[in-house]
Formats: sequence, C-alpha cells, structure tokens
Amino acid sequence: MTTRPWHGGELRWNAETEDWTILAPGRGGRPHRVAQAACPFCPGTQDTPPETWRLPGDGPGWRVRAVPNRYALSDKHEIVIESPRHDWDLATGTEEEVADVLGAWQHRHRALRPSAAQVVVFRNHGPAAGISLDHPHSQVAGLPVLSAGTRRELETARAHHRDHGRRLADEQLEATLNDGKRIVFTDDHVIAYTPFAQVAAYEVRIVPHRAHADFAAATAEEIRATAGCLGAVLAALRAELGDPAYNVVVRTAPRDYESAPFLAWSLQVVPRLEIPAGLELATGVPVTTVTPEHAATRLRTAVAA
Repeated sequence: MTTRPWHGGELRWNAETEDWTILAPGRGGRPHRVAQAACPFCPGTQDTPPETWRLPGDGPGWRVRAVPNRYALSDKHEIVIESPRHDWDLATGTEEEVADVLGAWQHRHRALRPSAAQVVVFRNHGPAAGISLDHPHSQVAGLPVLSAGTRRELETARAHHRDHGRRLADEQLEATLNDGKRIVFTDDHVIAYTPFAQVAAYEVRIVPHRAHADFAAATAEEIRATAGCLGAVLAALRAELGDPAYNVVVRTAPRDYESAPFLAWSLQVVPRLEIPAGLELATGVPVTTVTPEHAATRLRTAVAA
C-alpha cells in the first residue's frame, strides 16, 4: 500500500483506479455556509491570513486579492477574493470586473506552478457545489501529483495529435461549429457550447478560437473576451434555471506541458442540478436528463435576450 505525507494528512494510492485519494483531516474545520457575525472577506472586518497578491483599486482599497486558504488542501492553496462587495457575482459583474478575476487566476496559477505537478483553478457557487462562504471567491490549488483523469486526458490528446496531426480539441470545436445546434455564444475570440457528451445537464465549455495549452498565457484580449462570455453564460443559467449551484473549472496544461501542441485550455461550467446515483457511482458514467442541444437552445436564447 502506497502512501505519501501531504500537508497535515496523506495521499493514498488506489491501485484499482490508479489514482490518489486525499486524506485531509484539517479540512473538516472549514465553515459550512453558516451565519457569521462578520464576513472574513469583507473590507473593514476582513480576517484572513496575510495576502499573497492584490489588484489595487482606484483609491486605497483593492479590487481582487489572494490569501492562503486557512483550510488548505496543500501548502500551495489560495483563496481569490473576487470583489470587496459581499453581494457581487460573476453573473452580474461588468466585463472588466470579471476580467480582473480571470487575470487573478492567471497570476496565481503562474505563481504556484513551479512547485506543483498541476495547478487547479475552480469556483464553487451554491451549497450543492460545495460553497463554504457566501462572499464571492474562487480557489487556486497546487497539487504535488497528477490525477488519473489528467494523465488519461494527456495521453488521449497526445495520441490523437500523433495519429492525426492535429489537436483533438480542434476537431471537436470544428464539429461543433459545423453542427451549430450546441452553440451558446460566439464572437471573434471565444465560443461557448454544450458538449456533445456532457457530464452534467447544462454543462458549458468556453474555449478560445485560437487554441493553446496554457490558460496562464492567454492574452489580455482573450481574457476580456472570455470574461464577457463567462458572465453572459452564468447570467443565462441564472435566468433559465433560477441561480443554480455550479462549479467553474479551468482546464489547462499541467506543469511542463505549457507549450504542448496537443493541448488546449478551456473553462468548464458544470451546474449541479442532479444528484449522482448508484449507476454513476458503480460505472463512472454520467447520466443526464437534458440533451445538450435543448440546453444550448435555452441558453442561447437567454444570452441573446
């Protein structure tokens, strides 16, 4: 049995799945969306570890700031506090404000990457998605190992590029554009679409037209376009589904693969509308009750409204 010590807990190797399980007892003390006398992320009452980075405001304040996670999964696990405003959200913020958040994700990804096998950037929204505090925030975590899913995606993408001379992501995007039924939004820089084989109802992928491996290397123009698209997609989900719980994940190259010609970064938006049951647990096969074509039609209409 293989174990590795890791940040107050340990990693245990699952020989059946060829993946690691994280044992993190320290995470058990994190808050669970209970009423608090003062929000630790709000200016004036903020109670956080010393910040690692901030995007200054026009005056003495800040627009976005990053701090170590008190209930960290690793020694490189940070919280990105997305706004001084407790009631701010990606779905209602301006394009510039959302771009500031995505820029913070880029900056902290680059900062944590040298000492991690992969850096995971994610945002939880709503109790069903794992949110612990209501103040708008996201997380950036550097992990010392590659997950089985990451290793499998690397090998699949590498093999496809070797056998066909082009990215698998490029082929999928071309098929999506040619079909047209699953497109939610598109402009000169990015496209949002519902995947052909979705992992959850109303899942949306946001990808740049100019594919490249490393999210942290996306240009300011691409980030601004992605920000506008992400805000529009989340606003459409809110309008159509009543502000559902969701996760946003940045899918990007792990360390040492930043220039890989077979990879392409994207944002993945996964609403939490359905509870996985026994079949999903037994097989790992997602089951959804809404077709991606129907979801795209509803979201496309909401974005255009």
